[in-house]
Amino acid sequence: MFRLPLLESFWDKPIFMGYALSSFAWWVDWIVIAIAVVLFGGLYFLLVWLLGRMKLSAEDKETLKNYKGLSREEKKATRKSAKGPLKRVLSWRRTRPWLIPVVSFVVIIALVAAPVLTTTWDVLMTTLSGSKVKTIDSQAALEAAAEAENNVVTIQEEGTVLLKNNGILPLDVNDEEQKKINIFGSCAYGLFYNNGGSGSFQTAGVVKSFPRTVTKLEEALVEEGFEINENLFNLVKNYYNGKKTSVAPSDYKIFCGYNTYGYSEVTPSGYGAKLDPRDYELPVSMYNTAFDALGGKTVLEDAKAFSDTALFAITRYGSEDHDSNYADLKLTNAEEAAINMLKENFDNVIILLNIPTVMESRFLDENAISAAIFMGHPGLTGTRAVAKILNGKVNPSGHLVDTWVYDVKSAQSYQNFGNDTTLSHTGASTGRFTNYLEGIYVGYRYYVTRAMVDDTFDYDEYVQYSFGHGLSYTTFDKSIVDFKVNDKDQKIEVTVEVKNTGTVAGKDAIQIYTHAPYYPGGIEKSYYSLSAFAKSNLIEPGKSETYKLEFTFREIASWDTSKGYYVTEHGEYEFSLRENVWDIAETAVEGRTNAKTHSFANDIEFKNSYQTGKKYENIFQDVEWGAGANKIEYLSRNDFAGTFKTTNQIDRSAVADKFPGGTSNQTQGQTFNFSDNQIEEPLPALEEDNALILSDLKDADWDDPNWDLLLDQLSIKDLQNLSDLGSFQTAKIANIGKKVGNDYDGPSSAYHSGTGHPSAVIVACSWNTEIAKVMGESIGREGASRGLTGWYAPGMNTHRSPFGGRNFEYYSEDPLIGGQMGGHTAIGALKYGVYTYGKHFLLNDQEQSRAGVFVWANEQSIREIYGRSFEIYVDLGGLGIMSSFNCVGSWWAGGNKALLTTLLREEWGFHGVVVTDYVSGGWMASNIGLRAGNDLWLNKSAYGAVQAYNQTPHDTTILLRRAAKNILYACAHSNNVWTEEDFAAVGIEDFNPATDTH
Repeated sequence: MFRLPLLESFWDKPIFMGYALSSFAWWVDWIVIAIAVVLFGGLYFLLVWLLGRMKLSAEDKETLKNYKGLSREEKKATRKSAKGPLKRVLSWRRTRPWLIPVVSFVVIIALVAAPVLTTTWDVLMTTLSGSKVKTIDSQAALEAAAEAENNVVTIQEEGTVLLKNNGILPLDVNDEEQKKINIFGSCAYGLFYNNGGSGSFQTAGVVKSFPRTVTKLEEALVEEGFEINENLFNLVKNYYNGKKTSVAPSDYKIFCGYNTYGYSEVTPSGYGAKLDPRDYELPVSMYNTAFDALGGKTVLEDAKAFSDTALFAITRYGSEDHDSNYADLKLTNAEEAAINMLKENFDNVIILLNIPTVMESRFLDENAISAAIFMGHPGLTGTRAVAKILNGKVNPSGHLVDTWVYDVKSAQSYQNFGNDTTLSHTGASTGRFTNYLEGIYVGYRYYVTRAMVDDTFDYDEYVQYSFGHGLSYTTFDKSIVDFKVNDKDQKIEVTVEVKNTGTVAGKDAIQIYTHAPYYPGGIEKSYYSLSAFAKSNLIEPGKSETYKLEFTFREIASWDTSKGYYVTEHGEYEFSLRENVWDIAETAVEGRTNAKTHSFANDIEFKNSYQTGKKYENIFQDVEWGAGANKIEYLSRNDFAGTFKTTNQIDRSAVADKFPGGTSNQTQGQTFNFSDNQIEEPLPALEEDNALILSDLKDADWDDPNWDLLLDQLSIKDLQNLSDLGSFQTAKIANIGKKVGNDYDGPSSAYHSGTGHPSAVIVACSWNTEIAKVMGESIGREGASRGLTGWYAPGMNTHRSPFGGRNFEYYSEDPLIGGQMGGHTAIGALKYGVYTYGKHFLLNDQEQSRAGVFVWANEQSIREIYGRSFEIYVDLGGLGIMSSFNCVGSWWAGGNKALLTTLLREEWGFHGVVVTDYVSGGWMASNIGLRAGNDLWLNKSAYGAVQAYNQTPHDTTILLRRAAKNILYACAHSNNVWTEEDFAAVGIEDFNPATDTH
């Protein structure tokens, strides 16, 4: 739908290419239109009423009654002879009064649409004639979807984390007692299989061509040989269906979900479009209700007679445009009451955690809780993996990628996160802000470091489950068998032996951490940092395997802001093999130790980029300073207690000149009136006849001279369209034979109607980069078989806080895990010609006020934590980046040249396309973004490439040509240039890209 320009700032996502409006903006716009219609209509009816009030004689009334049946000439004579009120009434009728409201309404619509059509017409026409979402109706797509369902199970098997087990698991389904399970509560039956916003996917089979319906937990358990208590199931179904207290058989289908934007291909109304199972948690009194159908027994008595095993699930969702509140991250009163009831009545109590990442879980420490499993959000069929873990067919091998703390408010990040804390400036600026006061001390980097250096800080009082924690049904002896430091190649090699010392086959995570020397007042350093990891193969009991892990001196270096480059400082380093970040791996092998040391006599300085050779320099000092007159003081290991700030200690004042690029100083991009000819380059050739098409540069190197010849063929209009028309696509450019490329959103599926995969957290908990590759291949194959070219994923942001609403979509609190998982996902997808857009670049680690929020962070944390995962993704071949809504410092991320040009392209050597997040405000203007290094607009900016060209034709032509090469380079390395033979080579048979995708 089109939007009112005066209400531009209220819009979030228009109803276009599958997106829906935020409800507030939609109603505001149409209320304005409705008011105008009512005013015009009211005027019309007022005139009619006034005419009706006129006093007509009996003779006049008779004349008026017969008027309609008169001939044209008779009507003319009657009007001529009429006098007084009759003459006025006849004159009014002759004007065809019904035209007044009709014409008025048309004028209103025209006034609303005209300004917007100038910026959306090309998008609309291109969309209608080009980019299409292909439904699953081909054999290739059917085969890809079927394989994806199996991949979902595989990913969930590897990523599910066994948090606790007192020996009750696995359950033996061949035992008549152990096979019976009482499933209590609303959440186990109403699991969240996906999340809200871009994380949504179809769960209830609503797309008729190929319905995608989740495997419910109770169904998966029955498939795996378990028997569930049907009376409990019926009690819950009836409660969902009108909150009825009954154990009578019910056919009610429980489908919960959080369809934030109302995607019709996900869940229609009536199928739990926004249904939270917590709202249907049964009060404990219902379990103590007696029913005639149970022979006068209560439901609890019936359950105890059925089995001594009780399973209870805790469910939470995450969503785009939503951050968690504290209440979301702890038990509700109803959940707490239900768990207490189970502890008192059952010997075996199993807890499933169907949650995005971390929540307060102290209750799991109690002896009455027998076992706990972190299952995350399992995708379409992942419950089958959970059922196989419960019966022992699969041995769990997942390990946590976040620190689980007793108090989610205990980290420094909480003091600057979301609605609960500081999110507003006072003084000169009207914007919202957040300060990353913790610096590099995110997650385990804070809790471990503080516990090791602060005698008053007891790690066990704060941390329940350490980063890297995960249990198994077997035991392992891990030991370092070889350790080498190669000074010439600047590499460290650690060879680890993993032996299965238990009774069943299993896998384990191998974790290597570095402890670097710290000099008070110098470079901040975490006490331990993850330096390398691997996942073992499936090892049989009594067998062992060895694995070699490598990392470089540069990878254990720290950013020295005082020097403006990376330094591995002199001193003694410890490299240890650990069970998790807190506990060293103990070995029974005589003569072996799992902590190795090496001393560097001198500092090792890295002054130039290892990717491009560019000289390093500080480029984010404005971001590090902050918004105020005084520089931000960041958390320091040298004095944790003294530098830890509470909310009321944070300076909220701001100085106006700190915001040259911020949202509060700019309307529709036009505050930035650039002068032309600032770029000292000659204008490139346009509309040359070089007889090249894009497919001629398929997989071409960046410096292939044919790129210039191809770009010379483009017109100004071609260049503008390539940059502007990025609404879930890359534009068709007939002049170079470029077809429309289909780009789509969703971290867990190829289109929202595709096969839903487990959340990114579960992928990361596998500690297995091959599993990340499986994820990419799975979505890549299904997407390619339906015409997908570019995928708005993976999510590469950091779990800065448990309150992050999109933590489910991002991998970890650790950048090495995040980068490796995201990069290998990209590798997997590209096998099928689908390139990825790693997102959201950068410092978009919260959802609250993400559109334009000012984020201030120090240079070290940007480079070592928040940017590092993206850097690894680029190193592994990622071809796309999505910039973010927020401001990095005072500049919108998509308009921050230090970020998109200096860091991304010049230091990291990125070749590919940068797309905006969905354009939601005037600050995301093309004249700013193009100069910074943003190439493509996910929907057309109100101040787009055409307006930028009209302002500065010389400079904008050069900038658009740069953007065009970046876009076309990614497309030339994707299935956008594939032939039928290329698709067949990767197993997508009988697929004609000329007809099946466009």
